[in-house]
Amino acid sequence: MKYSGLYFVSNPSTNIDASLSTVNTLIQGIETSFQNATRQQTPWSLSYRAFRDTIPPGYQPPTGADGKPKPYTHSYQHLLHLSSLSPNRTYVFAQPLAQQETITSIPLRQQDAHASILRYQCSALWTPRHILAVREGTSYSAGLCTIQIGELRATREGPQSGAVSSPGIVVYISTPTGAEDADNSMNSGYDTMGNGTAMDVDEEEVDIEYAQTLVRDCWSTIKDGRDLGRSEVRELMMAPVTTNNKGREQEAIVRMWCEALRMRG
Repeated sequence: MKYSGLYFVSNPSTNIDASLSTVNTLIQGIETSFQNATRQQTPWSLSYRAFRDTIPPGYQPPTGADGKPKPYTHSYQHLLHLSSLSPNRTYVFAQPLAQQETITSIPLRQQDAHASILRYQCSALWTPRHILAVREGTSYSAGLCTIQIGELRATREGPQSGAVSSPGIVVYISTPTGAEDADNSMNSGYDTMGNGTAMDVDEEEVDIEYAQTLVRDCWSTIKDGRDLGRSEVRELMMAPVTTNNKGREQEAIVRMWCEALRMRG
């Protein structure tokens, strides 16, 4: 299996040219720091949609200790397609309030239809937030790490729709660790088991600290001496998993990406 970390580099101006400039700066960092790095010919791509539940009509927020109304806590649905994770599947990550999260996968060709159902037929329940995409991402093999970098393009649906912008850049770093496993249960279309009781096999723990050190060292090497301007960097690390369950590895990757791409609100 592979362990991975994700770095979201913000683009305060949301200007596309500024975002492309940051991408080029980081690519120079990769090619200069890892002189034996191999640039992969096939680009990677990503598409992401976020939906948030609608506040019920007549909802009265509870009052906090300070006498002020407490903010409403939302539920979310995420639709994520990441070509390097599965070229033909889209992952649906549901985060209902006070209930167990679930992740399922559907065929990529059904992605737009699923989003349309949420947006139009379930509009009383779900509100579209934003759409993000990476069209022509770049990948490198650099020693023990695989590095994927791409510029995010953002669009909004509904009354707030407008021009395309770029909220930032994503740098995804993965490194092999533990044993490989042929189980690809996340691509079967069934939801994952929250308690993990479906399998009765020996599990080997991943050396998380070592894997995280490799990822962080790789990122530090890439950005060393590079001027990122007013950009802020947010780091997300994959949750610990066991080496014999490919489905759990994919689930952890989906959660990490959705947490990074949900943005605020």
